[in-house]
Amino acid sequence: MSEPKKVACVERVMQQSSGLHRTMPVKSAVMVGVGGTLGTGLFLSSGDVLSTVGPWGAIILYIIGGFIAWLMTACLGEMSAAMPVSGAQQAYATEFCGPALGMTIGWVGWVGGATTISAQVVASAIIMRDVIPGSPTWLWIVVFALVMLGLNMLDAKLFGEISFWASTLKLLLVVAFIIVGAAMLFGGFGYDAAAVSHSAGEEKVTLLAMCGCILTSFYAYAGTEVIGSTAGELKDENKMGKAINLTIIILLAVVLLCIGFVCLLLPADQADVLGSPFVYIFRNAGLDSAALVVNLIVLTSALTSGNYFVYESSRYLWSMAKFGQAPKFFATTNKKGVPVRALGISMICGMAAIIAEFVAPDTVYVFILYLIGGCNIFLYTVICASCYRFRKKYIADGGKVEDLKYKTPAFPLVPILGIIAFMLMLVATLVDPGERVGIIVCAILYLAIYIGCRIFVKKKGADAVKNVSV
Repeated sequence: MSEPKKVACVERVMQQSSGLHRTMPVKSAVMVGVGGTLGTGLFLSSGDVLSTVGPWGAIILYIIGGFIAWLMTACLGEMSAAMPVSGAQQAYATEFCGPALGMTIGWVGWVGGATTISAQVVASAIIMRDVIPGSPTWLWIVVFALVMLGLNMLDAKLFGEISFWASTLKLLLVVAFIIVGAAMLFGGFGYDAAAVSHSAGEEKVTLLAMCGCILTSFYAYAGTEVIGSTAGELKDENKMGKAINLTIIILLAVVLLCIGFVCLLLPADQADVLGSPFVYIFRNAGLDSAALVVNLIVLTSALTSGNYFVYESSRYLWSMAKFGQAPKFFATTNKKGVPVRALGISMICGMAAIIAEFVAPDTVYVFILYLIGGCNIFLYTVICASCYRFRKKYIADGGKVEDLKYKTPAFPLVPILGIIAFMLMLVATLVDPGERVGIIVCAILYLAIYIGCRIFVKKKGADAVKNVSV
């Protein structure tokens, strides 16, 4: 069997994004994707969704969110399998949507990643303050930040191995919750599931309420794209498609099962409880020890998710430096293949966001959530658009569709549906007065970044910003 023909657009991306060490096994890459996604978006933010739209509305929203997440990952899968490079989203957008948009994706993704670090670290510190009353929040922030920095200084193989076991622990704890929840449904632990009424939440299922919660519910799937950042360090680059498929399957199963059990076990008149609804379920049943386990789940979820965003943001910055879209200073790696300079500045910016949260905790935290939400909508829309343009350019450069290691299903329907879905999500967020201002501010910020990138590209020249020798 002859080797597939080399395709110019693929070769350019692969050439410009080389330099990291390919030592990470598939299982570790999958767990990086799972661990980077399962965080406070599921275990904390779901309480807000339940209180707003009720149990049935919540189930509908999380199913819709899962489908939209699949549209994006299917698009990312085709490109990552064909061009397994780190900083994948930025590299693909640069080649297939233009250097200005690629540069914008890189900086927006980096800003979103760095701020997500702060959100997860602060959430972890708050949980520890509740577990150990009286303990200072700042101490936990320092401890968790140093742990994340230390883990990301490891080589890709060891980082991947630790990520695998940390995410496995998280999944085992989630499975434990599902088993206990199933037992409670059948009267286990003295829980009277039949007495739980959800009627009070039925009237909450309105179109306006659903629109207001769509971004919050999708936050449970935010971070799915982190699997793409592992592509340049995957030991067997031919298995990138498999890694992405496994990641989305595991995530969909975990999110939908967990939300389903919460909706069945949480009384409607208590759905507005602050904090994690998972914790409340067990406390309501008198199972304080189980509630402690759930707190452990939330803690490990927040820490592992934050850790993976440290990884992702550093790879974004490293990739931009390789493409001439950021100072070359950040393209340096150490002997282990770790982009240490990009890692250091990403952590510093994440810590700066944490300091801001202490100055104005309520205002800054809400803004960070909008910043992350707006970043996700923008990033995922461009991923879908890049996939559409990639397939067209791939064929134009002489590539054969049958040679692709992973093919986006029902092309071009899936990338087009993905673009439409994310645009509709953006419109839906504008319906809610509370979200409208935050999203508009973020849109202005990202537009300013794009304009700045356009000016930079025009000044330097497209080839210079793509790091292409002419």
